[in-house]
Amino acid sequence: MPRKHCSRRKGRILKSKIQIYSPYNIKIKTMAKEKSYGQGLPSHTPRVSINPLIEFMSASDRRKLSIVRGQKSPSTLRVAPYSTARAAIKNFIKSEYDLEQLVLAVLQLRNRDQSTNWKRQDVANSIDALRHFTDMNFPSKVSKVKCTFAKSVIKDCYMDDVLIVVAPDFIMRWEIDGVRYIGAVKLRISKKQLDYSSGRKAVALLAHYLETSVRHECETVDYSHCLYVDVFAETIYPAPPNDTLYLEEICKACDEYAKLWRAA
Repeated sequence: MPRKHCSRRKGRILKSKIQIYSPYNIKIKTMAKEKSYGQGLPSHTPRVSINPLIEFMSASDRRKLSIVRGQKSPSTLRVAPYSTARAAIKNFIKSEYDLEQLVLAVLQLRNRDQSTNWKRQDVANSIDALRHFTDMNFPSKVSKVKCTFAKSVIKDCYMDDVLIVVAPDFIMRWEIDGVRYIGAVKLRISKKQLDYSSGRKAVALLAHYLETSVRHECETVDYSHCLYVDVFAETIYPAPPNDTLYLEEICKACDEYAKLWRAA
């Protein structure tokens, strides 16, 4: 169920504005944009992206240390895989489920340079990801919402001394009968298996991010439109109505993560 909050949240407000268009009229609405948690924090602040953090929670001690070191000193030469597949899926959803977006992406991938093993594998894996997404039957309720899509200007949230980069693929905003709603979609495109509990924790964190970092005053986070999508598993996790236990587990993991970060 959606959660509505009208009290002022903590955080510094900048003077710049975000424009939001109501689906029921053409009038432009303006709202203050909040400062990202990541700006102004000391460089030694523990940081982690959402997917490595979720993996961290069920990893062995050796793997946990490897995750921390990888996040602390990330490779600057790595090329992001699945970029074409990710863009195609986002365009598909934004275009009210136009399958041509996925077909064009497959054609583009097949015509791509495949001169190295990495490039060949990325093309094959990306086409496979699009096939899995097509078989998923993405919920039609998302396309039925007359919303505006926005990039996540604020990409992170702060929990138990750890800066968590959530970076959803897009944020949805819409208005019905004078009530403003907000939701988000985060795509997970990885062949690594994700168990049910981990998926629920990930989407609980996504909802927490909307509540603490993105939501404007008097906006309602619609948990049914807060989705963590595991593409290869063809599984969609909606945010749980009661995420307290999941967030408590994440807080404990962040405490352990922060200790390993400082010791690494």
